[in-house]
Order: sequence, then structure tokens, then C-alpha cells
Amino acid sequence: MVLVVEIIELMEHVMTHPCLELVVFKVKNTEQARLARRAAQDIARQFEGFVSWTAYEAVEDEGMFADVVFWKDLACAKAASEKIMSDQAFAVLLAEIDAVLTMSHYAPDRSVEAPAAVA
Repeated sequence: MVLVVEIIELMEHVMTHPCLELVVFKVKNTEQARLARRAAQDIARQFEGFVSWTAYEAVEDEGMFADVVFWKDLACAKAASEKIMSDQAFAVLLAEIDAVLTMSHYAPDRSVEAPAAVA
């Protein structure tokens, strides 16, 4: 019974706290994918629960992209994922993806910051 309560509490925490979405993927054409991703970012800003989307490109591996997206909660992240897969506005970006290395959702555990003198 204790395990069931712990699982329920964990799920409540995950569903009500900010959600980080991390996607690492390889693209077919860096320039085209970069443009498509920027267009997708502009559209995603309108999705329910959207907080931010930072786009990264690997410094030492051409065509390797990483997206760090923050959502209000896991439910919003999952709803957006479903919408993206069927939204024509994302078709150009999805077509440029050669391989997805990872796509996961994360709940915060702990955060630390540099001391004020260092920052």
C-alpha cells in the first residue's frame, strides 16, 4: 500500500511541476533544418503550457541538434508532442530529421546556482 501511495505522489509531482523536454536528433541538411526549426519554434510559442524552447547545434558534430523545451507540466508537453506529429506546420522540420537519438521528459529534482560573486 505504501508503494502505491508513493507512486501516486510521484505522478502528482510530475503532472503539476515544470517539465523539461530534451530532444537530440540528427538532421539531413543543417541549413534547411535550422530554418524549419525556427519556424516551428514560432508556432510552438502558441501552444498551451509552452514556456521556452532553446535550440542548440553541436559544435563538433555537423547536423546534430538538441532542443531544450520547457512546458508548464507533463500534460502540456505530451499534448504538444501529439499536436506536432499531426500539425502540417511541423511537417518540414520532421522531414529534415534523419534520426532521433533521444526524446524524453524530465521533472526537476534539484537545482543549484553559482554564487553571486561567480555569476
